[in-house]
Amino acid sequence: MKNNFFKWLVLLSVGLVAGANGGNTLAFAPILGDVAHDLGIGIPLAQGSFLGIFLFVVAISIVVGGILADRLGVTRTMIIASLAGIVPNLLFPLLGHIFGAVVVLRIFQGFGAGCVFALIPLIAAHWFAPEEKGRVVGIGMTMLNAGMMVGIVGAPMVYQKVGNWRSTMMWMGLVEVLFLLFALYVAANYKQNEPVHTTSSHGKEASGWQTMKSALHNPTTYIGIIMCIFISWLLNALNDLTPQYFALNAPIGVGFGRMKAGQLMLAVQVGTILGGLIGGFVLDKVFKGNPKPVLLLGFLVTAAAVYSILFPSVYNSFLLIPILGLAGVTVAFLNPAAAVFVAQTYPEKIVGKVVGIWLGIGAFGGGMGIISSAICLHATGTYVLTIRLFAAVAILGLILSQVLNRDAKLSLTAARN
Repeated sequence: MKNNFFKWLVLLSVGLVAGANGGNTLAFAPILGDVAHDLGIGIPLAQGSFLGIFLFVVAISIVVGGILADRLGVTRTMIIASLAGIVPNLLFPLLGHIFGAVVVLRIFQGFGAGCVFALIPLIAAHWFAPEEKGRVVGIGMTMLNAGMMVGIVGAPMVYQKVGNWRSTMMWMGLVEVLFLLFALYVAANYKQNEPVHTTSSHGKEASGWQTMKSALHNPTTYIGIIMCIFISWLLNALNDLTPQYFALNAPIGVGFGRMKAGQLMLAVQVGTILGGLIGGFVLDKVFKGNPKPVLLLGFLVTAAAVYSILFPSVYNSFLLIPILGLAGVTVAFLNPAAAVFVAQTYPEKIVGKVVGIWLGIGAFGGGMGIISSAICLHATGTYVLTIRLFAAVAILGLILSQVLNRDAKLSLTAARN
């Protein structure tokens, strides 16, 4: 089997595992009320225990997953991530009536969801040419986002058929077993198809931890972390403010009601799914593999699009849905472009660790975005300040993206020598 064909199978297997874990991430959200009722607990406790703790574990596990990916390799980490998502789903019918057991199983799923993040840019660095990296990361991120959408839409549909949340999750787990089998096939054939230029160089370079130490002394690493905090802020704040701003009555929001607000939110979500693919194509074909213009475009257009929804001439016109879709597309440019920057700039042996640190620590920015939105709303009684703050954060992210040093790899090499 030729490398040129097999590398796409590697991407497909990682993308499927990422999508499955993405589905697990949000499958609980639409059926949370049923889970809470079944366990005899309140919705706030269920939200904090099954979603809040889960997302916290995901953020930490992105860092851990990056370390595992660099130490254990792509295939072992992929199998671990897949099992961490599947096994809890298959155990929910047996243990799902025990509150503590459900919390523990969700923690395992959070670990699996976090581990898979670092694999996407790592396989881009390991298997693909520079002119392909943008599309590869974009495809991987798109499959992850699509999995989240499937979790939100699919869980209620399965629940309607089977009648309880535990069987719903079990059926999701059974589908994910098929993805695991494909991942095992790829793992079994991985070494014999691995590119020669990467396998032959192992053992001739400085240790990964020595290289990582050099990376931690490089300002680019910390600029990237702060930038990813802002990216996560924007992603979560956009998803949080869009339905509420359009649903709630004036002066808090626009007053369109829940139904229309849900339709508008769908435009953002569809844009987010397509954004990775479009961003990868733009990065490779338009900007010839340079992620910095893509980051600039993503931050700038997202800021302008979201800021524009403050004006009645926008939210009362036919332009609103295209503008929200555009915001979803361009905000989805950002994480893939950041991951491509890491894959291009840092030595391959620490790509997983650096991506894990950037996206893992960056994930905490999502909580900051939601909390800041709540504070602004409480202080002013409207979403105006929240939207203005959103635009300001996007501009700060834009500035940081343009001071990133693409010659960091040269600096790391010099530091080792």
